[in-house]
Amino acid sequence: MRTEKLVIGVDRVKATELKGMVMVGIALAKLPEDIPWEPVPIKVPCSLSVTDKQIDKNTIYTATLKFKTCEELADRQKYAWRLRLLDGACKLLGSDERPYCVMEVSDTAPDVVTDNQLSEVTVTYHSRRPIATIVP
Repeated sequence: MRTEKLVIGVDRVKATELKGMVMVGIALAKLPEDIPWEPVPIKVPCSLSVTDKQIDKNTIYTATLKFKTCEELADRQKYAWRLRLLDGACKLLGSDERPYCVMEVSDTAPDVVTDNQLSEVTVTYHSRRPIATIVP
């Protein structure tokens, strides 16, 4: 069965709001209902790549989320990210403990008016667990 893996929505929340998160499987997370997710306007779709590698007999998973937005996301607080996929699933980058997600924002001022003027955001997350799918 083929699933659609296109990321069509991105939300963020301060990592401290994920208190009460429970891992119900190796890659399944149950979150409290009252998390105040902040929608981030993005140019759809955005890119998500997940890689894994062995370091000293431990598997380290790295997720890299890249998207373009018209919002200013320059605040450098610790955020967790919810990614909404085309097939209805949601992925979670981050947790309420270390390591936290790292966000990098790149603003451009093009020399041609018709070129891209959106901010390019890259969020990187390293974990010893596979990237979690959020379950109801």
